[in-house]
Amino acid sequence: MRSRGFGLVQVLLLISVMAGLSAIGYMQWRERTAVDTSRQERQALSQADKAIVTYATVTGRLPCPDIDRDGVADCGAGNQSGWLPTVTLALAGVDAGVDVGQLRYMVQRQGGDYDLTLLTDSWRPLEYPDAAPWTFFNMRETGAGAYPADILTLTDLCQRLEVGRTTTLTATMARLNATPLRTTAYAIAHPGNGDANGDGNLFDGANAGADPNLMEDPGRRPLLATYNDLVLERSYASLQSAFHCNPLIDSINTVALGHDVSVAVWEMRADNIESATRALIFSTLAAVMTGLEITLAIAEGISDAGNAAAEWVGCVASLGLAVNLCAAAGMHTASAALTAGVIAANGLAVAANAVAAGIAGQALRLADGGVPQAQLCPVMDQAFYDRQKEARDRAVAEVAAAQAALATVDAEIVAKQNELATAIVNRDIAKATLFTVIHAGQRTPTLDGYINALFAATEEWGNASYAYELAQSNMDQATLLVNHWNAEVAKYNNALANNAATIAQLNADILALDVQIAALDPTSVDPLVVKALKDLRDKRSGKAAELALAQNTTNLTAVRDKAVAEQLKAQTALNTATGIRNTANTTFNTEKTEYAAAYATLVNGAARYNLLDASNAVVGSRCTTGCLVGDPAGNNISTAFNNAMTDLFGAGATVSPSTDAKMLKPVKLQKELDVLNRKRDAVLQRLADANNMVAKLPTGTGNAPCNITGPSVEPMTPEQAAAILEQVDRKGGTR
Repeated sequence: MRSRGFGLVQVLLLISVMAGLSAIGYMQWRERTAVDTSRQERQALSQADKAIVTYATVTGRLPCPDIDRDGVADCGAGNQSGWLPTVTLALAGVDAGVDVGQLRYMVQRQGGDYDLTLLTDSWRPLEYPDAAPWTFFNMRETGAGAYPADILTLTDLCQRLEVGRTTTLTATMARLNATPLRTTAYAIAHPGNGDANGDGNLFDGANAGADPNLMEDPGRRPLLATYNDLVLERSYASLQSAFHCNPLIDSINTVALGHDVSVAVWEMRADNIESATRALIFSTLAAVMTGLEITLAIAEGISDAGNAAAEWVGCVASLGLAVNLCAAAGMHTASAALTAGVIAANGLAVAANAVAAGIAGQALRLADGGVPQAQLCPVMDQAFYDRQKEARDRAVAEVAAAQAALATVDAEIVAKQNELATAIVNRDIAKATLFTVIHAGQRTPTLDGYINALFAATEEWGNASYAYELAQSNMDQATLLVNHWNAEVAKYNNALANNAATIAQLNADILALDVQIAALDPTSVDPLVVKALKDLRDKRSGKAAELALAQNTTNLTAVRDKAVAEQLKAQTALNTATGIRNTANTTFNTEKTEYAAAYATLVNGAARYNLLDASNAVVGSRCTTGCLVGDPAGNNISTAFNNAMTDLFGAGATVSPSTDAKMLKPVKLQKELDVLNRKRDAVLQRLADANNMVAKLPTGTGNAPCNITGPSVEPMTPEQAAAILEQVDRKGGTR
């Protein structure tokens, strides 16, 4: 019995061990099978994906889904999801690697411009528009005579991918069940190795097709209990990269840009022929007119320089305080400088116009080789060169005049410096004389303090007086400038508001001047007639310039706006000058009070005072108005004192000193010297401007030899460039 029982236990133990080993083997087999199955499923998805990409590369669109599970794409139904159309792919020469009805397939269809299963003319090469904005971001137009609309290639699918990529997600777009939801170009689903959730459908979750626009996120991990599908998706950007959309489109657009350049060059050639021909006709006239403008400008500039020189004399004589003279001198100096700038610019225009015919002729030869030599080299009117020489001669004369003016002002400065040095010596002698009269050989410390205080107060009065007069002069000049710009703005506003009347009035003025000019003999040598004729012609030129401005409201508005800006600047300057004048006036009033008090203190102190020796002992007295009966005759110094005071401060200088008396004479002369140095700066500028006139004016005196030779340049025609672009576009770029 014991032997039989032991045998049964052994059998049971053996069965248990064998069952365990079998279970372990089964689990290992199942794991290897699952891995192999997953690998096969992923390979199937990968091969299907390659088949779709290859199909799109060949056809220029993605395949529609198979709805009835016959393997043929059903594009008519409009569905976005169904089965992978393996038969359609095979007919296109692509092996999907799976049988009919094995893989689910969803593709973006609804959406018009981003329906990826359509092949229409969605993209065309870019071009520059015919009107602003001038940007190379517009596709070429189609239609009669425009770009062909029958070029259907992969670039059209690339365009639809770009539209889909940039379109905001909607419920009708092909989407993935991710968090958050996202769009996709297409997605493929494999059911795994069975119905994981047991609902009778091999596909699980969103892949089962309940929502025809939704599939599961490829990132969802398989769960043996409820989900074991595998999903592969292609985003819009992924397909753009797979099809090399950006380099493909860029290669075609590069050729398109070349076509646009070719068209522009051809148009420029036509324009160059027309412009060069027109330039040959008008170059002579333009040169002559520019020469006339320069002659008039130089005449006006020299006149302004001469007027400024004369007015600076009066300005110097007034220490720079003569409002009208100093303002006019500054304005004429600025005007002369402005004239020099105009002449410099017009001088370049003369040089350009002098060779304009040669440049135009050369341009015409380059653009059109059939133009005869005689047409390429027209003869310039000699009158132009005569006027040009006249202008340069006058500019040379202005240099000489400016050099003479510089020598004159340098001599004036030396003379003024000598006069100032003499005035300082005379002032110091007069001051010493006053001390001698007061001291009488002894000491007078108290009166010495009164005298020094009066000297200091006099100098402060002189400086404050000049500062006030200068501030008043600057304010008056600023007022004149404000009034000038107010009048200018009013004039331009009136010309804009009453443009027709302004033009009519200017035409009438010009007509009246023409009548006056015609009445004078242009061959007369009478200086009065010559001057009158010149003045009338200059005035007519000014009216003609005003008329040209009035006839162009854009330029007139720009000039008015500039005048308004100058008006605001002038008003700001006037406000500043007024504030400075008010401050200077307050300071001057204070100094006048200080001077009067110091003068009275000295006079009252000198009425009767004691003389002290070195030990401060009283050794005598002197008096002016406080002398007593019985005082020694030598004590009364009133005559000597009054003479010394008058010599220093002027007669009756109890309230204010005289600027011509010896105390303030050096101050006055220093101010005159300061103005002379300003005048010298103006003369130096005049000389620089005159030299600039000479440098800018050419020295030619006649027609230069003309020998234009060489072949013409024939660019590629627009038709040739368009043909190349179309060929590149049809074959799918230059890759």
